[in-house]
Amino acid sequence: MEEQNNTEVQESGEVQENKRPVFLTVLCILTFIATGLGLLFGVIGLVAAGAIEAYAQYLPMGTGISIFETIIFIVLVAASLYGAILMWKLQKLGFYIYAGVNIIALIMSFSIFSLVITAAFIVMYYLNFKHMK
Repeated sequence: MEEQNNTEVQESGEVQENKRPVFLTVLCILTFIATGLGLLFGVIGLVAAGAIEAYAQYLPMGTGISIFETIIFIVLVAASLYGAILMWKLQKLGFYIYAGVNIIALIMSFSIFSLVITAAFIVMYYLNFKHMK
């Protein structure tokens, strides 16, 4: 597998070269795409929820959309993106943030599909944990 260089300048002025495995790069890119779409749909949902709540008083059944739930979703997706960005920079803290946030999201909206995908990504990121500092 080919590795990509990630250089860092140390406090002493030395340049340290870190290698990011291609597998980790692919995982991060997939996460960037998924979280980017999640943020986009979350913002659209937030606007739609606000518009629907404004007219909910006229609906006899109300709505199932909550602005609070949408904001929580956006915060979780943004935190997941932040974790992936840190892992892109080869920082272990990113794994902990990503795993924790995705487990919380899984608990909030459980489905078998979400469980499989979330567990698979956490395990795949964990396989790259040794490359992070």
